[in-house]
Amino acid sequence: MTHHVAVSSTLSAAAREALADFLSASRSVDEIVNPDRGWPAEATASIAQELVDAGYGTITNGTFTLDIRPVAPQQLPTDALDELSPALLLIDHIVERTNRQRSPEKPNPDNVLGTSFAVLLQLQNVLRLAVYGRQGRLNDEDVARQLPTVAIMLARAIRAEVA
Repeated sequence: MTHHVAVSSTLSAAAREALADFLSASRSVDEIVNPDRGWPAEATASIAQELVDAGYGTITNGTFTLDIRPVAPQQLPTDALDELSPALLLIDHIVERTNRQRSPEKPNPDNVLGTSFAVLLQLQNVLRLAVYGRQGRLNDEDVARQLPTVAIMLARAIRAEVA
């Protein structure tokens, strides 16, 4: 996951390039923390791995490289979780409310989205998969493998409702 830093567009191209180089600097994992500041030298590998796990860089052949890119403020990407998480919470509540009203006689009670319960469940699955992927609870391979299956289930539920 690349982290972005807003940088003033008034900086010269040379200054922006220098900043980009600095923000993507590499350093030996052994030198990632300064032992003179009280950090134990044997902790460097775990500290570097913590930074990688948090998405701040990568480790290749014992070298840690930052993955931080300067961009103009208007180019900052929105965090997908800012969009996805609230939508998932809303659909979770809609599914829960709708499920409480369901019965054998009324398997598809009215809901604010006006869709069948099957579509609600599959929409919830798609959003949950996206959120879990963005949160790092699923890796890219897991998402790539599961997304087509979940999307097919949503497509079938939609077709069944429309047909």
